[in-house]
Amino acid sequence: MRLSRHLKSHLIPLLTGLAVVFAPAAHAANGTTEELVRAIGEGTFKDITSVLVAKDGKIVEEYYFGDGGPQMLNDTRSVTKTLTSMAVGAAVYQGALEGEDEAVFQLFGDRAPHGNMDPLKRSITVRDLLTMSSALDCDDSDSASAGYEDKMHERDDWTSFVLGLPVEENYSRDADGLGSFRYCTAGVFLLGQALERATGLSVDDFVRGAIFRPLTIEEYKWYRSPTGEEQTGGGLRMKSRDLWKLAELARADGVWNGRRILPKGWMAKSTKPQRVVNELRSYGYLWWLQDFKSATTGKKHPAYYMSGNGGNKVVVVPGLKLVAVITATAYNTPGMHDQSTDIIERYILPAYEHGAVHIGR
Repeated sequence: MRLSRHLKSHLIPLLTGLAVVFAPAAHAANGTTEELVRAIGEGTFKDITSVLVAKDGKIVEEYYFGDGGPQMLNDTRSVTKTLTSMAVGAAVYQGALEGEDEAVFQLFGDRAPHGNMDPLKRSITVRDLLTMSSALDCDDSDSASAGYEDKMHERDDWTSFVLGLPVEENYSRDADGLGSFRYCTAGVFLLGQALERATGLSVDDFVRGAIFRPLTIEEYKWYRSPTGEEQTGGGLRMKSRDLWKLAELARADGVWNGRRILPKGWMAKSTKPQRVVNELRSYGYLWWLQDFKSATTGKKHPAYYMSGNGGNKVVVVPGLKLVAVITATAYNTPGMHDQSTDIIERYILPAYEHGAVHIGR
């Protein structure tokens, strides 16, 4: 069993079959989270590679399982989408983008003319793509959709694929100025390419300078198209602790160690329910919004979170000043997201919900 060199370690007995299990000595695991570690070790939860919990901006518990470890670059799939939202905010803060209402297709003059062009397509804004409500015929829940993610992956040049998509029939905007919610990875990829044109830098170079370097995030690996385009819609590999840093940046309204990285109020807009997804979840600027219910008290805790295939979740619970990172590799399996929610509601919230503060989202 390997232990972190970076922490005074509190080894939990009875769990010697796990690859890595440790927690800071000042916050030794309580009964509830000890039960969680045991449940993961016994296979109640499948393919979990790490669980990290932070309170008031400090990591209080950190566990790794199976092939997981502090240095592992986790493939958290669509968790990357939320980083793209932050990158857009950083570009707005730096003045490279005017704001969420900037038209997207005007940035792609180098690729004109675009197929299937019409006024609806010209009117697509950054906000439309941030909220998964653009006019593009793109829906990852419908394999017949022209913009279905797998169809993009079959191409070499993903940018040309997205720019050439048709618009949805009968598309309309509501009183908020947005269309209906349709989950579209291709649209988030297009946001990354828009960032390149707005900033004059590759996605990698811009994100590294604007976000990663200030947060001392040094190791990561982009998923790329066959022609080398960074996939800002998913697949960026990162360490569990670096995922936590992104959550803390969000929790601090875009400020890290006294340095502002995102515009003031950006996170308030990002975590405002912009679109209703279903009776349980809403969607902000590439952030999921949901109330998690404690299995012990029954209390609902409003939260915003990053989510990705496999059961990956990076959750911020503002009322508890709590961040939870769960990485998992249960890709494309039934219940992969349910088990991560179960971990939060049955184990993490009951361990930390006492002394909650009551604040708005």
